[in-house]
Amino acid sequence: MDKTVSRCAICGRKPRGICPVLEKLICPACCGSGRGSKIRCVSSCAYFPFNVAGYDLWLEVDTKLVRKILDYLKSYYSYREYEEIVEHMRFAGGVSGEDAGTAEGAAVYYLFFVKRDSDGRALAQKWQSQEWLGLNNDERIMMECRFNCRATVLEIQKVLDHQRMECIDLLEPAKGSFILIDRATAARSVRFTRMLTWLAHYPHFSRIANNGVELSDIVFAEFMVSLRDAFRKEGRRHKELTIKDYLSESFGVFGSLIYDLSREKSIAALERMDLHQCKALYKITGNFADIKAVLDKYPEFEPRERHPDEQDTPGVYYYSWLRRGQSKALEKNMPAHFRHGQEKDEGVGTIGNIRLFPDKLIVEAFTKQKHSFAKRMVKKFFAENLLLQNEAVVDLAKQQAGKMEDDYESYAQEIISNKEENDPKEIPPEIERELMQKFYKRHYTIFLDDKIPALDEMTPRAAAVDPQMRPRLIELMKQHLKGIEQQNKHRGLDLNIDWVLDELSLSELK
Repeated sequence: MDKTVSRCAICGRKPRGICPVLEKLICPACCGSGRGSKIRCVSSCAYFPFNVAGYDLWLEVDTKLVRKILDYLKSYYSYREYEEIVEHMRFAGGVSGEDAGTAEGAAVYYLFFVKRDSDGRALAQKWQSQEWLGLNNDERIMMECRFNCRATVLEIQKVLDHQRMECIDLLEPAKGSFILIDRATAARSVRFTRMLTWLAHYPHFSRIANNGVELSDIVFAEFMVSLRDAFRKEGRRHKELTIKDYLSESFGVFGSLIYDLSREKSIAALERMDLHQCKALYKITGNFADIKAVLDKYPEFEPRERHPDEQDTPGVYYYSWLRRGQSKALEKNMPAHFRHGQEKDEGVGTIGNIRLFPDKLIVEAFTKQKHSFAKRMVKKFFAENLLLQNEAVVDLAKQQAGKMEDDYESYAQEIISNKEENDPKEIPPEIERELMQKFYKRHYTIFLDDKIPALDEMTPRAAAVDPQMRPRLIELMKQHLKGIEQQNKHRGLDLNIDWVLDELSLSELK
């Protein structure tokens, strides 16, 4: 056998295999120095770092390039100058530590690819004019691809697997969808997640350049209006400015805006919310046995276990007050989706909790509406056997709003900690899945023909065939789908409302 055949066709060294483009044997050195530049690599080649198949190689190239980028940056900017840009990119009001790496990464990308010197050149262009001194072939390609790196707003259309997502750039939607690769983002995200981040496009996939920040549904519309209004004003003074260049220069400002809007809207929502801890204490003036007989007779009163936070007192009876029987009348004043049907499998809403002591009865509810209703019903059920002695109403929503106003950062950390601590699953997944599927079936059956405030009191069916209202319906359903998929991801529920999309002819959301 002729041993010369088993040699690299370019240099004669020991080959790694056949190059699918050259259709000849190639060694690691010739592959590494020519892939993507001299050799137009195919998308299936695992040795090309800019293919999905070669993504792990991309990570290796990126890790080595970071140090070279920072070293080059130091030759043009002092540490003080760099820190000033980092501070400008920082999100005021963000959770401590969360945005540190984001601000530093944004500063580097801004200084290399956006900021121009007196000659109109970016720092990356200067390095390019030096033929990328100190960089190898893969690193040169990576830097050239990053010339397009800018801050933008992404929307995830689909999570394809553990690392790939189909996305659109909401500032350049006409360019269509692209494949974003980021394992951490894919692990925590669902469809229609939106984020403010830096984005770079490579030959066969795209990458976010740092963590960025998620845009919640409650702030998205106002954020986009604020961004476009601010850019329009700035664009009058600088005709050559693009919206993505403007956002890149003002990344910290708009990142801070997200936190400000989130805080303001959350506080406003809490202040409008009927979330009150209401307690009414009644003295027993009649016969204890008669009172207990009423509680045991009527379907709205159901015996329950003592809650862990309730004092273990001998002789006390515990009941849940449900929206059954005569107490179902409360639902007449509730939105349709909070009402329950007569079928047993449709579940039942609550009014509050009852504790029956030998000498008193305490009723606790968590809205003023329920508290007021309960007081009327106590008179009806117990007549002269009970006498209202004391009542207390604590505005829990106002308390939470005050915490947010005083120290939003600590409030956010507290919410995150509580979520992590209180996350254990108490209901078997198969039972929870069945209950939730029944709930969503009932909820969305009502929803389809219910008048929705977000749709200007139109029903979803009517909005679906109204050309002006249909975009708002699509946005509303994106929010619904996002919430359901978050439950699926975190609780393993596998819920699906495709049948609702079919009813509304919203196949574009499937």
